[in-house]
Amino acid sequence: MNQIYQKEISYPDLPLAIYTEIAAHLEQVDGLTVELIPEDRLDFAYHHSQLKGLKIQTQSDPQELPLLQSILDYYNGLYGS
Repeated sequence: MNQIYQKEISYPDLPLAIYTEIAAHLEQVDGLTVELIPEDRLDFAYHHSQLKGLKIQTQSDPQELPLLQSILDYYNGLYGS
């Protein structure tokens, strides 16, 4: 039985367009699936993100996917806290 590795990432107040850009880049990594996590706030505000984050899943050990870590490091450098 293959183990599935899962990670959720979230950047508070990140625009929807940037989340979809990150997802598009991550989907280029073989064996990786990416899901957008909808925001669960009831109120709508333009200054808040319309997504809660991204869910990343893979059957490979994430440590064996250097491109994954490279992409995450890049966006964390731009938008991380």
